[in-house]
Amino acid sequence: MGADPQADLASEIAQLRVSIDHAAAATELTLAGQPPEAEHQELTRQLAALRERVTIAHRRDDGPQALRAELATLLCFARTLQADADDWRSTLADRARELERQHAVARQKQERLDLQRVNLARRRETLQSTILQTAARMAQETRGEWRRTLPVITLGEGLTVCSVSVSFPRRGLRLAGQRLVTLGRSHNVLVRRE
Repeated sequence: MGADPQADLASEIAQLRVSIDHAAAATELTLAGQPPEAEHQELTRQLAALRERVTIAHRRDDGPQALRAELATLLCFARTLQADADDWRSTLADRARELERQHAVARQKQERLDLQRVNLARRRETLQSTILQTAARMAQETRGEWRRTLPVITLGEGLTVCSVSVSFPRRGLRLAGQRLVTLGRSHNVLVRRE
């Protein structure tokens, strides 16, 4: 008993149709829920065209061999379309990961800057307190006066340290004088004569 060529041809046509439907469904699933950018729209358009061509191929009355040939060609197109959709989705995922990585780097940088600013603000408070204590002690020892004055030293954006001028009157053999309590180049407290 030989194989029935018509039955084999019908089976092959059915398998081609199932394979095309499977590839089209996989492509549709890949495209689902994604932003409708240009490439997404083009893939969606091609998917609709594929389905339309399959329907037209079945409606035509060109015979089973012509239908098989047409479906075999459309299966190649369906697989290519599925691969293109997978590539597009992969590229989209890569872009999303890269964007998230860039945001993470930016967040880390901002956190570092915030921490540096907090540390600089603490340092500023310590330096200003040391300057004020030094000036107050000098004024008390010389029975003089102290007041904030120039120069104002900038440590960072919006963070400054005021120098303090200490003036003391003449007493006995000691001449009247003035000292400036400020910061040196290495941000250490420095007392200079004015």
